[in-house]
Amino acid sequence: MKKFAPFFVILAASLWAVDGIVLRPSLYSLPVTLVVFVESTIVALLLTPFIYKYFSDIKKLEIKDWIAFGGVALLGGAIGTMAITKALFYVDYVNLSIVILIQKLQPVFAILLAGIFLKEKLPKEFFLWAVLAIIGTYFMTFGFKVPNISSGNKTYLA
Repeated sequence: MKKFAPFFVILAASLWAVDGIVLRPSLYSLPVTLVVFVESTIVALLLTPFIYKYFSDIKKLEIKDWIAFGGVALLGGAIGTMAITKALFYVDYVNLSIVILIQKLQPVFAILLAGIFLKEKLPKEFFLWAVLAIIGTYFMTFGFKVPNISSGNKTYLA
């Protein structure tokens, strides 16, 4: 399984990268909560077979672990994904740059917030890589241009 780990990371990153551009525009007419629920259900179904290996560890979790897990799932997963999806709907998939920038940086902010709220110990290298990720994502999204946020009132809402 370990030799396939890089493949799974590449596959997940590839699917995640095209999600905002390919999948969500085709679901534009549906409610945001339904879109996020369907996406989350698909991911849960795909990952469920891998849980059985760790079932004995899961049974040992304490209530505080379940509360932390639920908080991350609700705040970081559900609400965060709904906010990004709603932002994409607001800009009608026209001015994607700001929303895509935020979406692509979501893991950086998730790890940072885990360090703040869940007291996760962040390695010193994280901050260097986070800054590089933010700079790289900015240039991949906007190039050497200043972002255009004047394409309508809904861009500000996004």
